Amino acid sequence: MHISLGCIDEIPNFNEQVDNSFNGTCFAYDWFLKLKKSNQILKIYDEKNILQGFMPLFISEEKDKINQSTMYIPYGGPVIFKLPSEERHKIRYLRALEKALCQYLQANYDEVNFSTDNSIIDIMPFIRMGFTPEVRYTYKLDLSRGLKNIYNGFGHDRKKDIRKALKRNVEFIPDQTMQYFDVSKAMKWEKNYGPTSSVDFVTDYIHATIKNNRGMCFVAKENGEVIGGVHIAWDKKVAYILYSYYERQKDDIAIAYIYYKMFEYLIDNNIVGYVDFEGSVFEEIEDWNISFGAYQSRFYNLHWNHQNEPYLNLYDYGGK
Repeated sequence: MHISLGCIDEIPNFNEQVDNSFNGTCFAYDWFLKLKKSNQILKIYDEKNILQGFMPLFISEEKDKINQSTMYIPYGGPVIFKLPSEERHKIRYLRALEKALCQYLQANYDEVNFSTDNSIIDIMPFIRMGFTPEVRYTYKLDLSRGLKNIYNGFGHDRKKDIRKALKRNVEFIPDQTMQYFDVSKAMKWEKNYGPTSSVDFVTDYIHATIKNNRGMCFVAKENGEVIGGVHIAWDKKVAYILYSYYERQKDDIAIAYIYYKMFEYLIDNNIVGYVDFEGSVFEEIEDWNISFGAYQSRFYNLHWNHQNEPYLNLYDYGGK
């Protein structure tokens, strides 16, 4: 395996390649990367010089640092087009690919911080070459179980929320034009975590997901007033819950009801097979995700620096 620095436009049918890959997510589509001003990629070749995949580069203002924030880019790391069919060959292939990435990153950057997606569970080459692995968990729901079985797996409080919403005649609206979804309200939580995204950027991003048929906003209305909203983005396999808000004076049944109806929408329209709740290290948020019957799925943040200094900011994401 060997690595070559390149750009998005050098790979034909870029988004189709992502969709047909082993582990590509909607955070590797060309329009998302360009919105993030991340046109550069690392192209991964085998010994026959055949392209095997790529890794997006999220370069910080200091050009010698890769600094992907999982708050805004949940999954990064290598996008691998295809794996060998036999298990022993898969292991050797992935390890050779990861070793080549490690060698290139350590030779060309002073500091590297990025996440893998939750399809990549073998990270031994990174560990052996001095990367600090930060274990993270997200929560996922298998939509193939059907809405009835999914609802039966809800916790008591979530079922109670759904019943309340139905009793109060809360209206569920897929908001394709963003007529009702309030981006400013959806971003208020970021103030607890340091640097924030701009409302303009998030608005542009949501519009891009809808335009590319890779996302949707959903809102709940009661007596003509919006009481909550959720935005999701998706790729060929998974929908990711990214932005949400509710009017606290109305209580939080809005989000539970939107989730329930959103699952129904995804199933009825045969959009994806899974929902990723974008798990958090905060216990309160994890408990909320688990209450929908979601299962735990592991992924990694990987950290390395040229000075070989220990990475001490694991799970340090401020208060909420």
